[in-house]
Amino acid sequence: MLAKPLLAVLKNVPEPFVLDFATGTGRLSFALLSQPEFNGHIIALDLSQGMLEKAVAKLNARTLTSEQNSTVPPLASSRSSFGSATRGDKVEFLRHLSLPLPFPDSAFDAVCALEVLELFPNMDQPLAELSRVLHPCGILLTSRGTEESGRKAKVKSKADFGSLLTKHGFTNFQIAPWWKLFDRVFAMKNGVSSPVGARKLIDVIRCSVCGHRQWLREADVLKCVNCGKALGVTKEGILLN
Repeated sequence: MLAKPLLAVLKNVPEPFVLDFATGTGRLSFALLSQPEFNGHIIALDLSQGMLEKAVAKLNARTLTSEQNSTVPPLASSRSSFGSATRGDKVEFLRHLSLPLPFPDSAFDAVCALEVLELFPNMDQPLAELSRVLHPCGILLTSRGTEESGRKAKVKSKADFGSLLTKHGFTNFQIAPWWKLFDRVFAMKNGVSSPVGARKLIDVIRCSVCGHRQWLREADVLKCVNCGKALGVTKEGILLN
């Protein structure tokens, strides 16, 4: 219901660059990495370091199992990636505490935000920001809280949810049953452009002080070349922003 349909709508993007916003324990990242045809790169972002540590552990356990069952050597790690023990450097982990997101406009081929929009005071702020970092004709995978969720104040009808998506530049949206409390939603950002393609976190994260995107990796620190702002890196490989 998640990974395979997402890859189907990204079939013309050979190496999609994916933002897994509010990844939690890495459910969607795990699902994508379980698909042999996925050749892209994921930035798994959450505000909770504890959740990200669980995601790293889960994905690392899957990697070890895969390697034990394979005669193919694991891909080499890259010094510029984070959480690099996980499946061939295809996912990196970022703790980021609040909006706005630390990425430039049109940075990703796909943005995923599952079971999270209802946690904001209103949905306009996160949808505007998710639209901003998604490139034209990129794919949004999100969810709509259903009438059975019990959170009546947060429930948007399918019509109202569609109007919100249209307001923030999305089109061709599909709202389909997923599970009792949430519908699965696919939408495309208006416009036309070439795919972004797989990149690394170090290529897209902006310095919160000066806005530059030039970084130097030093041991357990990522340092902005322009202003010297330093971001810590945990032993699990999580970048702390």
